[in-house]
Amino acid sequence: MGIRLLIGVGPEEPQLNYHILLKMIWCMLNECPPAELWAVVNNAGIVKGFSVEMSTMDEFKDVFDVNFFGTVRVTKAFLPLLKKSKGRIVNVTSLGGEVTLPFFTPYLASKYAAVGFTDCLRHEIEMQGISVVSIEPEVFLTPMLSWDTIDKNLDSTFSERANTAVKNEGYEESLKDLAKLFISSACRDISIVVDDLESAVSLEHPDHTYKPNRHAFCRFILFCFVSMPRSFQILLVKIGSSIFFSKSKILKDIVMKIISLIIK
Repeated sequence: MGIRLLIGVGPEEPQLNYHILLKMIWCMLNECPPAELWAVVNNAGIVKGFSVEMSTMDEFKDVFDVNFFGTVRVTKAFLPLLKKSKGRIVNVTSLGGEVTLPFFTPYLASKYAAVGFTDCLRHEIEMQGISVVSIEPEVFLTPMLSWDTIDKNLDSTFSERANTAVKNEGYEESLKDLAKLFISSACRDISIVVDDLESAVSLEHPDHTYKPNRHAFCRFILFCFVSMPRSFQILLVKIGSSIFFSKSKILKDIVMKIISLIIK
């Protein structure tokens, strides 16, 4: 018999008492012997903010509180139970924990932290019989990537924070074009991630890292980008940003067409 327990870790729940929660779980396990805690899956995530200049400190704090500190808090709370069961911790991080791209800074920075935390944790506790698994999906279409939400946030951000010089240069329109490309390129088949999550939780000897991707060619492209020298990565991102923030609609359309051909 399996029991699933969902725990909120967002900034709206700062007073969550994990000691009380642990006692509740201990009682649940004691009532169902020989039940034990088999896996903890850290899957909470939010997106807020855009570039460093356009993101407030509160947005940085909110994103890190869920995407990074939420993972740390839940992991530390359940480590004693996992030591007894020799279970596993599954952290849903992101490809964004390895790939640096502009204008999603709070989110990507939190994912870099989550990937680093997961790797450090693996080195520390695998010798105690606890598996630590990182799920690092590419871009998948989830409610977090709703265009209505992103468009509303962009409008609010520009009306409140962007300076007049940036507005006059068509910066807002270019940033919206970039966000539309990001959303349109997202994979819609969430079952790819679910399958890897199932493997991470259920296999006796799971892989230490799963990278859900839509197909082999996309996996190859991402592998090449991650593997190339940092200077090449910076150059490619610089070229892409220059095209998107230029005034040439033709160049933008060409880039979007190339990307759509690669991901389909």
